[in-house]
Amino acid sequence: MAILGGLEPGEARTPAEYVGLLRRLKEHSGLTYRQLEERAAERGDVLARSTLADVLRRDALPRAEVVVALVRACGPEEDVAEWLAARQRLAECEGLAGAERPEASGAGHAPEPEGVLDADRVPGTGRAPEGEAVGGGRTRTVPLAPLVALASLGTVVLLVIAAVVLLPDDERTGDSKDGGAAGPTPGWSRVRPVGAPTLCLTDGEARVDGDTKTVAVQRPCTEAVPPRTYLQRESDGLYIIKWDHPDHGPGCLTVLDGGPFHGMLEPWPWKACQGGSTAQRFRIERAPGGGTDHWRFRPAQDAEPLCVGIRESAEDPDGSQGSDKAGAVAVAQRCTVQDANGQVFIIEPE
Repeated sequence: MAILGGLEPGEARTPAEYVGLLRRLKEHSGLTYRQLEERAAERGDVLARSTLADVLRRDALPRAEVVVALVRACGPEEDVAEWLAARQRLAECEGLAGAERPEASGAGHAPEPEGVLDADRVPGTGRAPEGEAVGGGRTRTVPLAPLVALASLGTVVLLVIAAVVLLPDDERTGDSKDGGAAGPTPGWSRVRPVGAPTLCLTDGEARVDGDTKTVAVQRPCTEAVPPRTYLQRESDGLYIIKWDHPDHGPGCLTVLDGGPFHGMLEPWPWKACQGGSTAQRFRIERAPGGGTDHWRFRPAQDAEPLCVGIRESAEDPDGSQGSDKAGAVAVAQRCTVQDANGQVFIIEPE
């Protein structure tokens, strides 16, 4: 049977080759991550853009349901059987190869969760987010199993003690050094304006005086990923807001100074972030009178009290605040008491 794009999943010898063929399948379809998600939904499948981006950037076998949804979204449904047969063969080979591993021989062993490897490392750093472990270290069974287990337990205890002793005070208590107020938990997050809770902060196009720039805007949360948002807390209690995009790479939200896009937040530069730049650092404070997940973003570079808010029109610097319109831009503006919800955001784990 001819497979779409001339691909032969049965010829894959390793999980990495199999995922490589899936990447070629996606490229041959000519569809974006968003279009694939929409086509999968039309067929009754679930294929989240963020999940697909994670799967295609790794070399591990994806879950069978992800393979089914992707193949059905890309081409003829009759191709599904051959893709699944190839996946099953590789999965069985992986099981045989890992027969001597303790985690493979134990009953009820759970598979490694999606998103633990590269996709969940801090964008642009290659290290794991705070509070998360990255798997990968495996050992072979040895005759002195009780001794190994005791040594492992001792290592864990020492690591826990070291973590408690070496962790900065603000990380242990949840308080930042920035005034003693607890900040949000660092990690992969979703940011929603309180005034438009069905929208999320993500990238979009702003047009001013005929020029167009990619900046932070609010759009429906179902369309907001990618990029994924990562809150990185620095040692001084300030935060860097990182975006990770499967096509553009990592970038840091930067408050633009001057020009027609003054005050807007640009994910600049894609592929890299300027370490220590004050234009990329924010104080994240609890919103007065708000819930425990309500926060204000204050750019650290400005002496005057500025807050990140939502402005309906990119071309009107004095335009209305707190808009519930999709595409409204995020901008650093004077902190306000009136219509304060336009400068308050809900931060929740992704």
